[in-house]
Amino acid sequence: MKGVTLQRLQVFCAVYKAGSISQAARDMFLSQPTVSRHLHDFEAVMNLTLFLRDKGRLVPTEAADALYDSSRFLDEGISRLESRVASIRQGSGMRLAVMGVTLMMPYFIPQAILRLLRDMPALDFSVNTGILSQQLSVLRNGQVDIGLAAGGVFTSDIQSEKLGEGRLMALIPESWGLAEKAEIDLADLCDRPTVNLTARGPIGRVLSDALAERGLSFDRQIMGHSLFTAPYLAASLGRAVVVDEYTAFNHPVPSLRLRPLSHELTFDISAIFHAQSERSIAAESFVGHLRALLRDWDGAPA
Repeated sequence: MKGVTLQRLQVFCAVYKAGSISQAARDMFLSQPTVSRHLHDFEAVMNLTLFLRDKGRLVPTEAADALYDSSRFLDEGISRLESRVASIRQGSGMRLAVMGVTLMMPYFIPQAILRLLRDMPALDFSVNTGILSQQLSVLRNGQVDIGLAAGGVFTSDIQSEKLGEGRLMALIPESWGLAEKAEIDLADLCDRPTVNLTARGPIGRVLSDALAERGLSFDRQIMGHSLFTAPYLAASLGRAVVVDEYTAFNHPVPSLRLRPLSHELTFDISAIFHAQSERSIAAESFVGHLRALLRDWDGAPA
């Protein structure tokens, strides 16, 4: 029926149950004038007298009794729907599964979880680390909702969304005179002992491409396959190493000095999803928080 809105129907049901406009207004968190207006409009649309006044109370008419008996199930259904919507917004019954590269774990992933829990306190999480090939496998199997990778992914069944960028930086033994320089050129390290990074990983690939472009090469005696262990390996062996800024800041080694590169080298940080999977509200919010954290990164996480 034209003019019968859900809010007017809810106001009618609230007044019917409460027996007064003032109590119905309190129950619905509305002002009394608002409730009075909606009730008046509802009676006008229905062309029925629904309540009679008796010593300050509203007494339902037979028409109101019949109408409430027919509409209360709809009102109760709306209440259940509103309750369910509120639960969904808080994450009740929902789970977000995330797998990211290790450089995202010490700061960005935990901080994004904290921010998302403020909005969705009932949301469950499953968090793990893994290299890109592992992420692709669990995304395709439906075991994970979001992957977080260094670099982009270009396959037909995987969507890649850039969240931000990271920089490569040098870790130099403090005993070297080179550690006093404000910036390090890659050429400065070519005749010195280093821990090299495998080019199979995205960070190592950026470094390898930059060296090849300039006709340079690093000492290949010690090859590192893990960003997490590379700084500790370099410190123990008295060698330099080039890693991403997030690994360098989150895993400081006292005997190594962190220095920026004179020719900036960057890499993308991307969220990856299975192309056929629908993204949840939680997934979209989580990605938004990660993007903001990467944007606001200043090299000194709180």
